[in-house]
Amino acid sequence: MIKEKNLRRFTENIFLSIGCPKKDAKLAADVLISADLRGVDSHGTARLVGYVRLYDNGRLNPNPEIKIIHETPSTAVIDGDKG
Repeated sequence: MIKEKNLRRFTENIFLSIGCPKKDAKLAADVLISADLRGVDSHGTARLVGYVRLYDNGRLNPNPEIKIIHETPSTAVIDGDKG
């Protein structure tokens, strides 16, 4: 069994290693660990390898410039810049 603290640190370090800013790496790790703790394994740290694979294939930008492309009073089209 892996302790939460150790898994959280490992997960955050993976995001840092692909170039995510510290606050984003922490947030991403928090989200994945939170899913694991709730028992939703399909949305937890099991996804980490997929994020690394996307990064390795140039399909994930660890520092995206997110832009609103079009906006109405109730909707928006957002370019996530592979974030």
